Amino acid sequence: MILSLTSTTGLALCLLQHYMYNIRLSARAAAAEICEVEGEGTIRKTATIKWFKRFEDGDLDFEDKPRSGRPSILDEEDLRAALEDEPSSNTRDLTDKLGVAQRTVVNYLHKFDFVYKKPRQDPYELTESQAIRRIEVCRQLLDNPLNDRFWKRIVTCDEKWVFLFNRNRSRRWVPRDQNPPSVARQDHFAKKVMLRVWWNVDGVVHFELVPDGRAVDAELYSEQLERVYNILMQHYPTLIRQERALLQHDNAPAHRANLTKEKLGELD
Repeated sequence: MILSLTSTTGLALCLLQHYMYNIRLSARAAAAEICEVEGEGTIRKTATIKWFKRFEDGDLDFEDKPRSGRPSILDEEDLRAALEDEPSSNTRDLTDKLGVAQRTVVNYLHKFDFVYKKPRQDPYELTESQAIRRIEVCRQLLDNPLNDRFWKRIVTCDEKWVFLFNRNRSRRWVPRDQNPPSVARQDHFAKKVMLRVWWNVDGVVHFELVPDGRAVDAELYSEQLERVYNILMQHYPTLIRQERALLQHDNAPAHRANLTKEKLGELD
């Protein structure tokens, strides 16, 4: 077994490979020996084979020849500093920043036993009174004497802002036995699109994205009502023909506008 290097710089590795060449180790065995002591990924077999070929040709210039591509040796402190500066960096970002091969970055991350984890998002917190009120409403619904047929008649809708962001950017490089720090929920001023969903007791009936720059006004809501009506006619014809469907919506301006009332009258 060889002694561990105090430095894994290119010159130190070249000298060590030259020593192994002189004691008649094969290039493959030399590469395996170095990686066993210094860590997986310290040097590749192909690199050792090239160095041994140079020694065999009498070339004892330990400086790397000019070549294309990126080096396969990385300063561990540089990598740790890069991760501390921007823990969400992916391996391609680290490759560009450190000027080494991507495979080298991956090998060193494995050597550190780092994994790419997604942090937990802190949920919006309910006040105590809000939580108590929700429990009360749920119990009232469970205790309601009306049978299941009533719930099957209800169709309702709601909207949700969907934030557009790079999921990979939310991940962090952390030691395997640690969790990344939690992060705040997405900024309300970030790029986003509105999703409108209609559902009943069976699940989602219809959903659509609101066109960019368009508000949910009475005109758009009336168009959506007609689309939902046609879907209900297709999947729940008896409910529509017997005029038993119940639309539940809040008192938003678009829902109580005269245009909306006229559309509901047409569909009734």
